[in-house]
Amino acid sequence: MVVEGNNGPVPIVYGHKQSTVVPASVTGEVNHDLTNMDVAMKLHYLRGVYYFKKSEIIDSLTVLSMKQTMFPWLDMYYQISGRIRQPEEAGNRLFVKCNDCGVRIIEAKCKVTLDEWLRDKELLSRCKHLVPSKVLGPQLYFSPLTYVQFTKFPCGGLAIGFSWSHAMGDPHSAVNCFNKWSQLLQDMKTLRGKPNPLNKLENNKISAADNAPADVVPSSVKEAVESLGDTWVLPSSSQMATYSFQIKDNKLKQLQSREGLQVGDFELISALLWHTIAKVRTGKEVNTITLCKNNLSRSNTSLANEQSISSVKIDSSPSKLDISELAMAISKDAKNETQMVEAFVQGENGYKDMVVYGANLTFVDMLDLDLYGLTLKGQKPVNVEYAIDGVGEEGSVLVMQGNENDAKLVVLVLPENELHKVKEVLPMSVL
Repeated sequence: MVVEGNNGPVPIVYGHKQSTVVPASVTGEVNHDLTNMDVAMKLHYLRGVYYFKKSEIIDSLTVLSMKQTMFPWLDMYYQISGRIRQPEEAGNRLFVKCNDCGVRIIEAKCKVTLDEWLRDKELLSRCKHLVPSKVLGPQLYFSPLTYVQFTKFPCGGLAIGFSWSHAMGDPHSAVNCFNKWSQLLQDMKTLRGKPNPLNKLENNKISAADNAPADVVPSSVKEAVESLGDTWVLPSSSQMATYSFQIKDNKLKQLQSREGLQVGDFELISALLWHTIAKVRTGKEVNTITLCKNNLSRSNTSLANEQSISSVKIDSSPSKLDISELAMAISKDAKNETQMVEAFVQGENGYKDMVVYGANLTFVDMLDLDLYGLTLKGQKPVNVEYAIDGVGEEGSVLVMQGNENDAKLVVLVLPENELHKVKEVLPMSVL
């Protein structure tokens, strides 16, 4: 994204400065083992941006003061300051060496006001400038697991962007971790200690997937075509793009009533987008989808990939079915394949490189996440955006709370040539 200057186009976000924040105290010789599900998610990255309007609170906060609060925060979440290590022996687990190498901090400035920025509805072209699009590798030993970017707007507004390696935990883990930092900023005295126990797992064990056969291929995921080695990024022949829009709750209620449905908002929105995307994929049926939802029976481990992964298969063309039929299939016919995925990722010759988001058209339920729980000394963000990088060519749809209490935010990550068609056929009745 650029703006016109006296000497031609110039970057709209500029003046980048880089630093590193480490835990306040030395962690010591500690390793954080990656579970099978952590490894299954390693090619994916969560990117989130929180926008804050100008106020006395925002004016009083400096980047230095916000960084200072990160030292005790990283005492609590010291794992995200570590670096990935490959096992010395085949078959052993990948792990994070908790060596206090730190979280990378970026400071930047924007040439347009916050209001002007938010009027641009193309999420990818907007969001990618406020969150570092870094991936792990090719030098895994030196690749930060987490980035934080502070971007100041000329109007006095502020954006805080987080880049999170999915190998460290699911969206629930990431959002809770970021919210803890903001709570420390509010009151340093209330959140001392280390709330999250380490993953300490025996080598060559599948843990929760002990009873799942490792040779059964789950329908919900796919293995990467070729081994990616130490570069944890999914190669793609399609240029992926992102688009977001909000659906008002009263529109969802009208759709529920019209279709005679009694399903949740996530199931209804997923059915609507499944039907819409299937319409534009000419010559290719979208008969199988993947669902990623928060596991309500989570452990007490704060950093974990404990989301449930399910698949839904139908025999008919989804573009020819009613939205009500698709919603009922999502609600009633989803097959939980979480343990199958955990078992399948561990092959005879080591871990496989897996694609979860975008292996099939993937719907991600983020509705129960406290996205607006990250406050700066009590001031809530006016908008929160999340997207996923490393999505396969089948695409992904994220469903989360909107910036209004009576709306849901939908984020589409699809091949760019397909996304334009989807925008054209989206039912205006729900926008």
